[in-house]
Amino acid sequence: MNCWEYMNCGREPRGLRTEEHGVCIAASFHRADGFLGGKNGGRACSFINGTLCTGEVDGTSQNKMKNCKNCNFFKLLQNQHGSEFNQIDFSKYVLEKSFEDVDQLRSTKGQTLLQNIVRRDGMSLPIDSTFQQLLALMSHNTNGVAVILKGEKPVAIITERDVVRMMYQKIDPAESIHPFVKKNLVHAKGTRTLSYALSLMLENNIRRLIVSDEDNCFQGVVTQKDILKHMEDDFPKAALKIKHILDHQRALVTVGPQETVLAVLEQFIAHNISSVPVLEDGHAIGIITEKDILRMAKDQVPLSAKVETCMTSPVYCVEPSWPVTQVVQEMNLRNIRRVVVNDESGKASKILTSRDFVQNLDGDYNEFLELKLKYSKEILNLLPEMFIELIDQGDEQLILWANDNARNVFGEGILDKPISVLVPEKRWREIHYDLHNKTKIGNVRFEKGTRVYEFSGYYLRLNKKNERGRIQLIIRDITDEVIEATTDPLTNAFNRRYINDFMAKESERSKRLNLKFSIAIADIDDFKKINDQHGHPVGDEALTAFTDCIQSRLRGYDVLGRYGGEEFLVVMPELEKDPAASVVERIRKGVEDLKIRLEDDRIIRLTASFGIASYPEDGDSPKDLLIKADRRLYRAKSQGKNQVVS
Repeated sequence: MNCWEYMNCGREPRGLRTEEHGVCIAASFHRADGFLGGKNGGRACSFINGTLCTGEVDGTSQNKMKNCKNCNFFKLLQNQHGSEFNQIDFSKYVLEKSFEDVDQLRSTKGQTLLQNIVRRDGMSLPIDSTFQQLLALMSHNTNGVAVILKGEKPVAIITERDVVRMMYQKIDPAESIHPFVKKNLVHAKGTRTLSYALSLMLENNIRRLIVSDEDNCFQGVVTQKDILKHMEDDFPKAALKIKHILDHQRALVTVGPQETVLAVLEQFIAHNISSVPVLEDGHAIGIITEKDILRMAKDQVPLSAKVETCMTSPVYCVEPSWPVTQVVQEMNLRNIRRVVVNDESGKASKILTSRDFVQNLDGDYNEFLELKLKYSKEILNLLPEMFIELIDQGDEQLILWANDNARNVFGEGILDKPISVLVPEKRWREIHYDLHNKTKIGNVRFEKGTRVYEFSGYYLRLNKKNERGRIQLIIRDITDEVIEATTDPLTNAFNRRYINDFMAKESERSKRLNLKFSIAIADIDDFKKINDQHGHPVGDEALTAFTDCIQSRLRGYDVLGRYGGEEFLVVMPELEKDPAASVVERIRKGVEDLKIRLEDDRIIRLTASFGIASYPEDGDSPKDLLIKADRRLYRAKSQGKNQVVS
């Protein structure tokens, strides 16, 4: 029995291990008729598309495989084990592994990496190219897309739809494409899987995905059509018909054979569509797509040309009762992205694209959509909050979609990034644990740069292959609220409530870690005279100058707060009394040298008195330390002011 016979014998395809033939790794592929590593040698089936690879198997004891660099199964193993993995390693690996290991590797179609199917050649142009060069490239690559590069980094993507608009605007072929390089990009790393790429495309309503390496350099492009081809077998087999995916299709927009190309462009732009069937007596006799428009632009077809002279014909038409799998296979064979659906009378009623089929690849995807937040993404883009959606892949959570507000705040490049680009990784691990177990959390804060954010989160468990669930985060920037709650509005020092809380936490930390710390109370000498003689605005100016003077002489982790009126409190972590006294003396001298120039060029001078207390020698609680520091401040005042008492 050979592999092909075994696949069709009514049993579940399994690998065969025999003394005569060695291990069969081909039994589950589309076309399998060879064995690997047996006495008689043989040929090995390629990993993805089932065609035979060029790898000849030598059945001798060395188990060498020759010329197998084109074998996709070999490439998969080399990708997993590193570039040093060679043909001999390949043969040994397959012969030594049990069938279960081989089967596990074989059954990862949904886990195929983007870098294994990416298209790079003829897909990019430098940013200084002309419109004519763009048309030539897009016509040559037949993918209807060009990625614009600045060096090796992608900066924009131009599609057939952009060409439609350029043609409608009558752009000169010699004109630079630079002014049109404005489109925001959605990137994905080449190490992402097809199933992840599918979700990224659907969530962001795009047909093409730019693939980049770890340094964000261009690797190539993957389209929905590519995914459709590689995931064709993943369509639900349970009688999924064309009629099952027609419910939400928009009304059919058509043109007649005697209408002009200009009329077609107007329909494309008015309805934001990518193709129109050409009808005669209700029957589709042709179709014009964005690809046809691209061809016309390259050939400089006039906008006054009749549709019948430049349409693509005949049209592939289907019926609602046809199986989806049959239609998808035919689309792949014909290398097309659209089909016209006829009604019972044979007249055109709908049009379906690759995107419509891709949305039905995953059997429970529509069910998932119904479970999401009740507002559509269009509405979420109108709300003031930031919304981010994550895909939970177990070992990491990637940003799959973000509304406009989130992209404006965090940047366009956050898609396909781990959430740790926003939330510190250690903090996120704690949040993710709570989210996964409780399915909902609220009022969680995190800091990014100088801003403070608060979010609520929802977790939807899916337990699909490669996807544990989805996470929705609703984020608010609460920086201003935090500042208002913790900061003195005049001096920008922390307020009394915050500095007390900080001192209490520092006290607990020092007890736990057996550390020391010091505090200092500062009071401006004779401040009342400044208010009485110069007015409160000048007094406010003096308070601000005094605060800046202290802040500029503190260490980065010391904390200053306004305690009330002209009195301030400084907390100095991990600093004993003597070095704390040196810091405060430096502050005192700075205040003494301070000159505050008034509007009439008069200059006023300040001095201040300071009292210091240290943990644990002066007390083991914040209250004890404040009492000691306040007494020493009083002593500094009574001894003549402008001095430090510790």
